[in-house]
Amino acid sequence: MSKVFVEYAIKPAFRDSFLIYMQEWQRREGRFELLEGTDQKGLFVEIWKEVTYEEYLSLKQERLHGTEDVSQQAIWEEWIEGGLRKLHMWHFTEVTSS
Repeated sequence: MSKVFVEYAIKPAFRDSFLIYMQEWQRREGRFELLEGTDQKGLFVEIWKEVTYEEYLSLKQERLHGTEDVSQQAIWEEWIEGGLRKLHMWHFTEVTSS
C-alpha cells in the first residue's frame, strides 16, 4: 500500500475557484481526499491512495513543472501562497516487518 501527500496553502482570493477545480478533478480521478486545516484556513492536504512511485513522479512533475498545458502550471503558481516552491509532495509506503 502506498500514499501520496500533497500540501499547500491557497490564497483566500482563489479559494472558491480552487475548490471548484478540485471537485471536478476529484470526480475524474477519484483516488484522493482533499482536506483543509481546521485551525489554519486555506491550508490543504491531498491524500492519494494506491499510487505507485512512478505515478507519484509523474504527478509531481505535472504539478511542479506543468505539462503541455502551461496554463495549469500558471494557475497553481497563482493560487498557492508563495507559488509552486511552497507546494510539497511526499510518497509513502507501508512499513512491513521483514
